[in-house]
Amino acid sequence: MFPHKAFTCRFTDIMIWVTFTLISSFMYERVKAAMHSFPPPCSGAPTVNLLERAVPLVRDLPAGVSVIYDKVSHVHAYKFSNEASDIYLKSSRVFLDCLYFPYEFSLFITLKLQSRPRKEQCVFSLYHVTSKDRLISFGIVGDRVIFRYKGKRFSFKMSQGYKYRKWHTFGISMAADVVSFTRDCKKRRRRPLRMTFPDLLPVTNTTFTFGRCKEKSSVFQGLLKSVILVSGGDAASKACPEKIPVRPGKGIENVIQTFPGNTPLTSVSNRPVTCEWTDVGTLAFDVHVNKLKVCVNGVWRQVRVASDRRRLDYLIPHQTINTRQWSLDVEVFDMRKEGKFAIFATAGVGSSRSGLYRWEDDKFVLYQSLRTDAAQSWEFFEIKKQFFLAVANYGSDPFTAANSTIYRWSPNRRKFRAYQQIVTYTARDVEAFTIDGDNYLAVANHAKGNVTKVDSIVYKWSRTDRKFVEFQRLESIGAYDWTHFVVDGYHFLALANAFTGSTTLVFSVLFFWQDSRWVKFQTMETNGATDWEHFIIEDDHYLAVANAFNYGSQNFKEIDSYRVNSTIYKLDRGKRVFVKYQTILTNSAIDWEYMRIGSDHYLMVSNAQNGGSGSRLRSVLYRWQGMDKFVPVHSLHTLPNTDFEVFKDKDHIYLITSNAKGDEAQVLKVRFI
Repeated sequence: MFPHKAFTCRFTDIMIWVTFTLISSFMYERVKAAMHSFPPPCSGAPTVNLLERAVPLVRDLPAGVSVIYDKVSHVHAYKFSNEASDIYLKSSRVFLDCLYFPYEFSLFITLKLQSRPRKEQCVFSLYHVTSKDRLISFGIVGDRVIFRYKGKRFSFKMSQGYKYRKWHTFGISMAADVVSFTRDCKKRRRRPLRMTFPDLLPVTNTTFTFGRCKEKSSVFQGLLKSVILVSGGDAASKACPEKIPVRPGKGIENVIQTFPGNTPLTSVSNRPVTCEWTDVGTLAFDVHVNKLKVCVNGVWRQVRVASDRRRLDYLIPHQTINTRQWSLDVEVFDMRKEGKFAIFATAGVGSSRSGLYRWEDDKFVLYQSLRTDAAQSWEFFEIKKQFFLAVANYGSDPFTAANSTIYRWSPNRRKFRAYQQIVTYTARDVEAFTIDGDNYLAVANHAKGNVTKVDSIVYKWSRTDRKFVEFQRLESIGAYDWTHFVVDGYHFLALANAFTGSTTLVFSVLFFWQDSRWVKFQTMETNGATDWEHFIIEDDHYLAVANAFNYGSQNFKEIDSYRVNSTIYKLDRGKRVFVKYQTILTNSAIDWEYMRIGSDHYLMVSNAQNGGSGSRLRSVLYRWQGMDKFVPVHSLHTLPNTDFEVFKDKDHIYLITSNAKGDEAQVLKVRFI
């Protein structure tokens, strides 16, 4: 198909026929079996100010501990003398129904140092009553913060901008095998945890102490305002806003700032006390509403943490589906009054049937076989209460045209029947969408023989002819995928271009709907692009591209051709363009799949060519960690695959995969914490 023989055996067999070299079976990573016998860690425990919980009333202060009023900042805080007795809090008062400490949590400590400590001064700790071992602690020595967790020591420099005799908030977050540190929401730094995840920490017979970690340790010489524990996620990513100045008096809400042991603070004029501009990013705890708050633009705003306590634990095999032949793609869809279905794109040359399966009693059961010709992908859509399935057929001969088929559901026969044929050229993908009540179908034509520069076509549904007619031709280069999405009412089409004929380093295109036509909006340099995935996180729009192969002059030595950086872009509303957000090293990525569980956002990458052994033999699940962006949290130690689809049934979430070499596809079930 391509003029370069050296590339034909590599790219054609690998990227065009991705699955000829794929391995058939899947092996899935499992959490230790022993975990099934343990109660879950406290991922849903409420946010709590540990210091306020330990000393709810001023009259309960132990000897040597006093409350100081800071006139400059208008706050009360605790001061410890050298002879101070410990302030302690039994962990059972915090973790009422849990035996284990949250394996993902954030700590926020607000304090003021009077001078630079020469010896380590411990601010707070969690220790075992019997063994006296320090399980968790936070201390300061010199210009460094020392955090200890289960015998591991992490040191973070406080960096420039730290001032003695000034209030500062230190944030420690543990998520996805990483310990992160912030000071006043600035200069975030990370350290690898290097331990099995999750590694449970028992809290039975443990106690929190404040001001000193053990009897002979140095007492904290400063003012301690709060020690806040947020379980179940990286709260620092949500508590650190951008510093956006606004005019004084604008956007101020009626929020009262309170501190441990005090009545709500009010000014002389009896108006609510607001935070200063110098406090932007500083955290406080409102004891009246039991909420963590952050100073944003002159007002204390609530930090929103996960409200849905369900969190992904790991994935377990649920069903093995006999698809009879290997497949490249799977489409899951629902039809009213008919149920849930999944259809596989049987991709082998000369393959004449693709299987349609119906979800019955928590399993997929073969329902119908549809005629195809080396099917690459399926698309389900609806037009005026009629159901359709469109298949992109590659065809048996890349030098000649093939017919891709649109099927329509027959309510009487309760089967799909062939409805319309569309002439395509090595079609890779078909995408359905609606604009202003009109229905469209975009087909990605990959190549005509040796020529990869070929038009891909957008079709429009004709209401008079009751069929799709050609609407617009769009230039494409080895097209692999179309993705339609909407931003603030504006329509976009993302095109994945894969190969020029001599290199996979080619510009993929983002089109914009304007004056009832598609026009070029932006180009992004991609490397053998095979898939676009659009998703939204907290009103921000993202695009992830799967890059599959690195061939051409940029890699003339052909080193690690499968190991390519795939890129995530984020929409910059100010510049009105998608900008590079993060790059992730992948192994011939064929598909990105986004899913949301509770307040957690995940991206699953389907690595089709691992190019090695061991840790490379995996598809990886990434979770969005705010300031840390997407972080790998789980992996399926699988052999290659080309497509993941997420679907829900009742309260359960599943992933279904295509098997591009063998005849067994897999359904995985999400296990929750």
